[in-house]
Amino acid sequence: MANQFLMDLYSTAEGRYNKDSKDMTHGDWMCANTSLNKRPFSFERYPFQKQIADDMHPSLDCIKPSQVGLTEIQIRKALAILSRTPNTSLIYTMPNERMFKRISKARIQPLINFDKAFRQESGDKTKQSMDLMRIGTSFLYVTGSAEADATSINADFVFNDEIDLTDPSMLSLFNSRLQGSDHRVNQRFSTPTYEGVGVDRGYRRSDQHEYVIKCRCCNHYQIPVFSRAFVEVDGLPDDLEKFEDISDNLIDSGQLDIQSARVVCEKCRKPLNLADYENREWVAKYPSRVLNRGYRIRTFSTHRLDPQYCFAQLFDYKSNDNLKGFYNTVKGEPYNNEDQKLSLSQIKLAMGSPAIPEPRQGEPHFIGIDMGVTCYIVVGCGTDPRKMRIILATYCHIDQLRGLVNKLDEQYHFVGGGLDRYPYTPTSNDIRNGSLGRIMPVHYTKSKEVAEEKNALGEVDYIKVNRTDMLDHVATGIRNLTWSIEGYTSNQDKIESHLQDMIREEVEEEQAVWVKLSGKDHFFHAMAYLAAGVSYKIIKDGLEGWVNVNTDFSNAGHGGGILLGQQDNDIFGTTDLIGYSSSNNPTKIIRRY
Repeated sequence: MANQFLMDLYSTAEGRYNKDSKDMTHGDWMCANTSLNKRPFSFERYPFQKQIADDMHPSLDCIKPSQVGLTEIQIRKALAILSRTPNTSLIYTMPNERMFKRISKARIQPLINFDKAFRQESGDKTKQSMDLMRIGTSFLYVTGSAEADATSINADFVFNDEIDLTDPSMLSLFNSRLQGSDHRVNQRFSTPTYEGVGVDRGYRRSDQHEYVIKCRCCNHYQIPVFSRAFVEVDGLPDDLEKFEDISDNLIDSGQLDIQSARVVCEKCRKPLNLADYENREWVAKYPSRVLNRGYRIRTFSTHRLDPQYCFAQLFDYKSNDNLKGFYNTVKGEPYNNEDQKLSLSQIKLAMGSPAIPEPRQGEPHFIGIDMGVTCYIVVGCGTDPRKMRIILATYCHIDQLRGLVNKLDEQYHFVGGGLDRYPYTPTSNDIRNGSLGRIMPVHYTKSKEVAEEKNALGEVDYIKVNRTDMLDHVATGIRNLTWSIEGYTSNQDKIESHLQDMIREEVEEEQAVWVKLSGKDHFFHAMAYLAAGVSYKIIKDGLEGWVNVNTDFSNAGHGGGILLGQQDNDIFGTTDLIGYSSSNNPTKIIRRY
């Protein structure tokens, strides 16, 4: 006969204490102790979630589309960690206050208030708030990525949700709060935005787990995606390469049977059963990359999102002229329109040798500088801002800038250049004065003209240039291979990253504008200031005086040859000035470069 006392005791313990053991993963713990819609929680709907829920890698990036239930998993995982790890704290960040309030009210607080696994003990009088919640003896901080929060909380774990919409500087501040912990776990989850930034950048440096499926017909392993390689549709023309190119006329003709769309094996073309989870598994592309873990969830990582859903979403996003939204939220892929953002492949084509070449005789040299605590510097040669050859790309601390510019000017004899007027205006003014106005402070404006701004004495204080135009010169030059980049030594990764860190957004009836993504775009701006220096030189002096000091003027069509030679001494060293006689310009003074 069963002992009723023991049965009652067991029932009481089961209702009061969570089931746990040392070998139980966080995913197993969620299933054993939590509920969803008054039923025991499980991973049956989305089996791919289980490995992500279990994974406690200290640096993890997960790319996700919408509608795959991952936010639910992130929240449950955070609460499970705090429940199972006493006296710890976890920061859960959202990009802004609106998203923070929504997720706290709608997702987190209901779990804590109504799920027995997280409910407060009857004697616990701790007041639960929207941004601070007690889980046993641990604490969950939820924030909208405000700077005050990032500097006032210490943590053992940091979960960053939707990092592509979050200020990168705030992410760095929050992650710095892990320094005093023995755990130091930072995991990042996001729908992607653009290639090479945010979660896509983190995933690229990781071991890159993909959720593969094995075809039962031919045993071929593959990663199915929404493309012609994996999706067949009756009536689709053979010469149509991308689903994005499906026209309204093709749909209206009745030729295309969207309802027939099916996912097939890329090798044998037999239908793939996306719900065949016995033949699905996470596989790392680069298993030796042990420092960074990465997961990419795709639309077809689950059988719950079929091709018909994808087509419906595609046509909806296309009607709103928002293919980026379709790529990001439906396919879970970063978007890259190469007319709006430089791609890595475009940049690599423009990259030449990392070695610094010797200056060429007969070429004018310019300098471009993006100012900050760290200053980014490029030296280039050419006479057209649309066609430039970068021969040096480097950087230094602001305190070293004037000395480095001095040294470079002695080597290259700059005929012009531009540098950021802000935030170190006195330093930029010193460089302007030391170069006798050859290297000018630059102020970005929306005006289409390159113009001088003078001080009270009538002297040129700085120049104003159109920001979009200068950045366009750089981007278009790289796309068209009329700009080349050499002499970058060990800075290739930085240059590639910086050149991918802005997107050109078209605004109806307004001027296009280049928008920062992560804020690490310094070499891009250094090149824009270089283009500004060239543009100003053309406006100010024209091109006729840009000749080599070693040129034989007697055969150059200028008439009488050299008339004047003198020395100009400044803080940048001694530079020769010469002049020539010409029927068109008899007293033109030019600088050796």
